[in-house]
Amino acid sequence: MEDSIAVNEAVSEEDAAAIEAVPQKKQKKPINQAKLQDNLWGWIFCIPLIVGTVWFVYICLIMAFLLSFTNYNIINGGDMFAYMGKFSEHIHPQGAFYWYKFAFTNLTKTSYPMNELGAYLFNTVFYMIGIPIGMVLSMFFAVCMSRDIKGGNVFRVLYYLPCVASTVSIVYTFKLMFSQQGVMNGILGLKSFDNGGGFQWINLNGTTDLAWNTIIQKTGGTPTSQSAFMNDPYWCQGIFTKLVIIVMSVWKGLGGTIILYIAGLSGVNAATKEAAQIDGANGWKIFWKVTMPDLYPVIFYNIVTSVIGGMQIYMEPTLFIGEQYITSGYVSLIQMNGIKAGKSSQGAAYGMILAVIIFALTMFQFWLDSRNKD
Repeated sequence: MEDSIAVNEAVSEEDAAAIEAVPQKKQKKPINQAKLQDNLWGWIFCIPLIVGTVWFVYICLIMAFLLSFTNYNIINGGDMFAYMGKFSEHIHPQGAFYWYKFAFTNLTKTSYPMNELGAYLFNTVFYMIGIPIGMVLSMFFAVCMSRDIKGGNVFRVLYYLPCVASTVSIVYTFKLMFSQQGVMNGILGLKSFDNGGGFQWINLNGTTDLAWNTIIQKTGGTPTSQSAFMNDPYWCQGIFTKLVIIVMSVWKGLGGTIILYIAGLSGVNAATKEAAQIDGANGWKIFWKVTMPDLYPVIFYNIVTSVIGGMQIYMEPTLFIGEQYITSGYVSLIQMNGIKAGKSSQGAAYGMILAVIIFALTMFQFWLDSRNKD
């Protein structure tokens, strides 16, 4: 009897092992209709952005890159797609890198040694002086507004208003403020300059004749140098006009940066600040040792986006005095050659140079960020 029971148990174990050896069919999970619908609507809303990015960014970037090696002219060049279809036949007769060489070796734009690309690129870099100024000011105002004071929300709205105002109206206002008989000359006591005409921050007539030697003569002095630097309006009136544009750009962009800093300050660890206060740390130490480390991601984001946007400045200088080499940014160089003059290949080459500069600056910032983290 016991032997038969042992045999049956052995058989049952063998059957169980055989059953386990047979691959079991996976049971299909029930489809979550709500999740499926959410994913479907998500893709529907993302498709326009994906298509737009692929077409207007990646494909256009590749086409601009290839175009920069050719001699295509938009005015009489015909269909660009058909032109690019025979790319190997349309490489520039003087070499594929002709426009890149031309960008660094073309005629001098200013009397002081500098070519056209250098003049416009210098303007762009000069405008970026406003980035650290705006960062410091926005941080200061954000810290002030993050305190529990009456009317704090009102100040936030007031400082943000310039961000939503029309750039044209802001430029017009600043042109009036800095005109020869404007408010700023009155505040600075410069209305008596040039026999009561007022200091010429911006030349509204489009001429560019204000140089350092001219200022010395108008103030009753005798020019001490006849160098190209002293007689070139690019290094005098151009500098003053660019300073006005920097002031306007900082004022206009202050509100948006303040809002980001206020949002970052709201996420600072309150317990750590409290512990630092208990340990006897003053407000300045708490700010540098507690607040700033927690605020670093916001600061890094603002710096990266500000540098990228600053390298692409176009509208403000153009609205002030038009597209002139004494104030226009690098993007104006692309627009004048690639669109106005119709030299699409030259404009594409200038655009590729700008893309490389922006990419290098961005990678450098990320490299610094990685070193700080280490």
